[in-house]
Amino acid sequence: MSLNEPRMQRLYQFSGWVLFVFSAFFFIATSVRAGDMLGLIGGLFFLIACFVFLVPLVSTMLSDTDSSSQVDDTEMARRN
Repeated sequence: MSLNEPRMQRLYQFSGWVLFVFSAFFFIATSVRAGDMLGLIGGLFFLIACFVFLVPLVSTMLSDTDSSSQVDDTEMARRN
C-alpha cells in the first residue's frame, strides 16, 4: 500500500483533523482557565469548523468502506 493511494491520503487527512480537534479542546480549556471570552469564542468557532471539514471526509471514508465490502462480497460470490 503506497502513500499515494486515495485511502491512505484520506487516513492522513483524518488524522490531521483529529489533531486539530484536540488542539481546539486545549485552546478552549486554556481560554476558560484564563477567563478569556474572546479566545473561548474563537476556540468554539475553530472546533465547529473542524467538525464541518470532518463530516465530508468521514462520509467519503465510510462510502469507501461500503464499496470495498461490496467488492469483497462480489469477489466471494465469484469464488463460490
